[in-house]
Amino acid sequence: MRSKIIILIGILSILSGFTAYAEERGLEGSITLTGRISNIAGNKAKFNEYRDLRDGGGVYSRIRLNYDKEKYFLDLKTDDIGYDTQSYRLGGGLWGKFNAYLYYYEIPHNLTFDALSFYTGVGSENLTYPTHPPSTNTLSWDRFDYSTERRRLGGGLGLDWLKPFYLDFSVQREEKEGIKPAGVAGAGGGNIAVELSEPVDYKTDTITIEAGYSKNPLLLSLSLNYSQFNNSSNNLFFRNPFSANTASGTDFLTLPPDNDYYKIAFKGSYRLPLQSRVIVNLATSRAKSEETLFSFRNANVAGGRTPITLNDPEFDGKVDTRNYSFMLTSNPVSFLDGKIFFKHYEKDNKSDEIITTDGASTYTNHIFEYKKNTYGAELGLRLPAKFYLSTGYSFVKTKRERPDLPENKDDLFNVDLRWSGLDFMVAKVGYEGLYRDAKFEASTDPNNIETYVRRFDAAAKNRNTYKASVDVSPIESLNFSLGYQFKKTNYKDVILGLQNEKSNQFLIDGDYTIGKFMKIFSYLAFENIKSTQFQRQFVPPPPANAADPSIAPTSSNFNWDVKQKDREFDYGIGTEIYLIPKKLTLSFQHDYVRSNGSADFTYYLGAVALPAGRTQDNIDISNWDDYRLRAYLVKATYNLTKNISFTAGGAYEKYRYKDAQVDGYQYVNTIPGTGSNSAYLTGAYKNPSYSGGVVFLGASYKF
Repeated sequence: MRSKIIILIGILSILSGFTAYAEERGLEGSITLTGRISNIAGNKAKFNEYRDLRDGGGVYSRIRLNYDKEKYFLDLKTDDIGYDTQSYRLGGGLWGKFNAYLYYYEIPHNLTFDALSFYTGVGSENLTYPTHPPSTNTLSWDRFDYSTERRRLGGGLGLDWLKPFYLDFSVQREEKEGIKPAGVAGAGGGNIAVELSEPVDYKTDTITIEAGYSKNPLLLSLSLNYSQFNNSSNNLFFRNPFSANTASGTDFLTLPPDNDYYKIAFKGSYRLPLQSRVIVNLATSRAKSEETLFSFRNANVAGGRTPITLNDPEFDGKVDTRNYSFMLTSNPVSFLDGKIFFKHYEKDNKSDEIITTDGASTYTNHIFEYKKNTYGAELGLRLPAKFYLSTGYSFVKTKRERPDLPENKDDLFNVDLRWSGLDFMVAKVGYEGLYRDAKFEASTDPNNIETYVRRFDAAAKNRNTYKASVDVSPIESLNFSLGYQFKKTNYKDVILGLQNEKSNQFLIDGDYTIGKFMKIFSYLAFENIKSTQFQRQFVPPPPANAADPSIAPTSSNFNWDVKQKDREFDYGIGTEIYLIPKKLTLSFQHDYVRSNGSADFTYYLGAVALPAGRTQDNIDISNWDDYRLRAYLVKATYNLTKNISFTAGGAYEKYRYKDAQVDGYQYVNTIPGTGSNSAYLTGAYKNPSYSGGVVFLGASYKF
């Protein structure tokens, strides 16, 4: 706290010299100091996920300074000096000649405070424990925080004095440090898992240069972007609690590798007759990385290292990306405008193909790459009676290196009609359609589940979206909007996978000003999403064709589906009461967000009995990502003079979260009926519920 106050006093001392001559020097700005006292119960990390308002108090600052006199300008902005959310930006220059800027800011991301681990060395790249098996008494485990801090420092220079030519140059360093959770599991999915503390120590340096020419009718620019990423920890070594107690029981997790990236881009446009313009964008980029591979693996339960054979122990990663687009826009007459375009995107993966031989099994890493071409046109037409019609069509063809769905062909349509025939109202209706064909080339083996699965990201589908809205302002002091959208997606060729999805969205918001005394505003939003997926539970043969969903069910081979519902309801209401107009204002705001999800499972077993202890009712999940957030704000603002104002008030938040994934959370899990441990967890995301209140008092001086 003392260091924060010293920094703040230093900046205020500098500013005091400026403010004394603000009138003479063309200087204006503001200084705001706000004292906050906060009290938090529950998950303090979730409350402070992207902010720094921990228990206790503090003085937060906001400084704005602008100098603009004849040819020169200067701009300074600072926020939260000395806190984890602090930011600084200083810019200035000579109008029409050059501009320069420097900036620094921090962004925290707090995930979980007071996590627990039986490992020593948390935060490093070596995790171990003294006695095997590790202790299951969490009281003896070490505490730590899952939290990262992102810091960005950079600056830039722009030169304009050689107009119509220009040059921009910028540099940036980003550092990210902290600890985040990582999960590892037994081979093949299994039922064993360990949650680890992964160290984060990243540095990314970026340089960007852009040069161009800008003078009607021609615009040209050429830019180069280069960045270098460095991770101080390329591997996380950990003693595996599911391996035998041997010296070779150390396992490892690979972390993001160092890499280099560059991009060269060209942009150009030229104005043509008939209010037309041709626009061209060209770009190419490359990402490269190198990594030394391990020539062994650890057995999950038996312990000890098993040697494996690699065709190349050094992995060279190289991904080239090329994209270009051409567009012609035109507005030849006042009632007609349109454009035609073509876009190409290509990801070419030239990384090494590594062949791994592990006993009698051979594995090859999949090299993913794809190409996408988009052709399209849009047309806008101004009709009589204040109607405006806009339409569009695009055809997208995607080819990818993928064994199941290597090709898509998409037809996309949209039609929108807007009416503004009344001065106080604008109404809109619209339709969007997506019709996707997919080429399927996976296995035809009835014993392979991939024969029947159609993954929703590339599966054939039809999606139709209908929307309508109206904006009304019957009087100057009253405004409100209504909106509705319906979307339905059908995955038409799916055997196993997501089959359909349907959503309804409704929104209303408005504000009303009552003379010079009060303003009221509110909103209400509702969304309902339903989806159905059809899947199969099976054990590989015998019997033959166990993966085939068309065969008769058995106790271990049967089909099932799940109907998932997600409902979200939001509303907010607020008011500003001008107790003394332009002098004393009282503000109040309340926001409420509620999400309620459920999953209705059905096992298709026919006459076969359900597994012991299960019924068609108790397999359902009623709390599927359920949460509720209430927030309140009360604030009074008093303008003592046109330069000095004071604020006082309080804010309160209450967040409650329930989900089947974290209900009954246990740090050590056991396999039912065996007494053997199956998972060691650390408490990451354990219980995000919290309640927190903040009381604040602030003063602001404008000059």
